[in-house]
Amino acid sequence: MTQDVPEYLPGAASAPMTDLPLDALPLDFEAFHQIHRPAYVRWAKTYLNNKADAEEAVDWAFEQLLIAWNDVLSKENPAGYAWRVMKNRTIDVARARGRREALVDTAAFETAALREAVDPIGQLAEHLSLYRAIEELSERQRDVVILLYSHEHTVREAAEHLGITPAAVRSTARYARIRLQEKLGLTREGRDDDVAH
Repeated sequence: MTQDVPEYLPGAASAPMTDLPLDALPLDFEAFHQIHRPAYVRWAKTYLNNKADAEEAVDWAFEQLLIAWNDVLSKENPAGYAWRVMKNRTIDVARARGRREALVDTAAFETAALREAVDPIGQLAEHLSLYRAIEELSERQRDVVILLYSHEHTVREAAEHLGITPAAVRSTARYARIRLQEKLGLTREGRDDDVAH
């Protein structure tokens, strides 16, 4: 079930969250912020290819969540709702900056394997093919693949950030790997179906 994400109203917050006194923030919000902000910023940076823009998008998302925190907590899936808010604010920042998703543009260049490759051009071509295939996955599959394999979260951490169960993360990852193997023309022999995080 898709939850509606309210539009952020500029100026609705009286002050940026970082300017509010710490005792003014609900303790459960502070804990949620502490748990999720690093992963949100990393995801937004993957999308925007700019850390400052990623932090702005995530802070904007958390300001929106803070304004409606009691309503957020009353949702059936607060973590899933917050993830959607963060993604929408990241997309808003990308549009405001005239950018498109940067996954293919940057992810292949950020891997240690590419920097250390004997044949960096061949390795680059393989990585670009992989990231193009990742972009063609469903949104949920793409999020799971990025969190597990690019950002190296555990299954439990990915589940916590996405607001889904660890079993759903494992199942989504398994189907994403099958789709990627099909798109890349790889055989399924020797495929490891378990995500052991």
